[in-house]
Amino acid sequence: MKIDRVCFYVADAAKTSNWLIHHLGFQLIETYQDNNTYTQGITNQGIYFVISSPLNSYSPVARYLESHPEGIVDVTFCLSNLQSIMERAAKLGVKILQPLYKQDKIKYARIAGWDSLEHTLIEYPANISGYDSLLNQVSVDAGELQTQPKPKLDLIGIDHIVLNVARGELHQAVAYYQALFDFKIQQTFKIQTPRSGLYSEALVDSTRQVQFNINEPTSSNSQIQEFIEINRGAGIQHLALRSHHIIETVAQMRSLGVQFLPIPPAYYTNLQQRLARDLISISDSKFQKITQEGILIDWHKHEPESLLKQIFTQPILDKPTFFLEIIERRHNAQGFGEGNFQALFEAVEQEQLNNRT
Repeated sequence: MKIDRVCFYVADAAKTSNWLIHHLGFQLIETYQDNNTYTQGITNQGIYFVISSPLNSYSPVARYLESHPEGIVDVTFCLSNLQSIMERAAKLGVKILQPLYKQDKIKYARIAGWDSLEHTLIEYPANISGYDSLLNQVSVDAGELQTQPKPKLDLIGIDHIVLNVARGELHQAVAYYQALFDFKIQQTFKIQTPRSGLYSEALVDSTRQVQFNINEPTSSNSQIQEFIEINRGAGIQHLALRSHHIIETVAQMRSLGVQFLPIPPAYYTNLQQRLARDLISISDSKFQKITQEGILIDWHKHEPESLLKQIFTQPILDKPTFFLEIIERRHNAQGFGEGNFQALFEAVEQEQLNNRT
């Protein structure tokens, strides 16, 4: 199992695509337009986004945007046993949005996820190893497939996706995905600040290629609760893009105008103490770059060489709900930086306070 594509509903598909093209090095590869909806497909190595906007009020995108801000509407999974998954979905009472059908030897179906989230399911034939066609029908305007050089960023795939659900719904949502896809819980953690907190469970499929995390708020003023209120329901809060060289990638993104969440200076004072405690050596020059770029670092005390580095952008769509994470896993570091979450949570809360003033 793996993530095949991520589908966004936005007010202006071209505008959103252009931002990702010019700030993250994506490339426009396909466009499609029917009577109601305009769609662009963009890619950066193993990352594929489908971005749609309405042409009129009859578009499903327009109906979605009446109830929610811009965001991810569909996380599409590629799997090898689509028929059995659909049979299981039927037994579980999962809403089938599009029954299984076959086109050009590729099998498709679409089911309801949690709340308004949807999941398209794809099974490719054995002789097709990857993403063969971004859209079912493609009409490419050669003028839109611009040939000018685009920035090349070291982004190599989707590391994980994070779903926020309403307070009290975490265990139900986890059980839903466990029953449907046989996801397993690989990590559980709770974050608390003087103002708020969250409870999170990280799920993984049997191949460990899909990492799907679910958060719920633990208080009425939690940043997760604020997301639920602005999004008008559960939804995808962020997705993480993996990089081999996060320091260089983040520096390049900053030079292209990407803004990141500020990290409290005290974080790096504490980080130096933690590094010394666990006998982890980072050169002064590299530590300075890490501090300068605002990158968070975490590790397991029993595997100190397996460093996890991460950073989070400011919200990138029309409302302060959806953002991106850039992550580097050195020596196959596991987890999601739970040692960093306290600093991140505090930084996001400060950003919320700043937005209110």
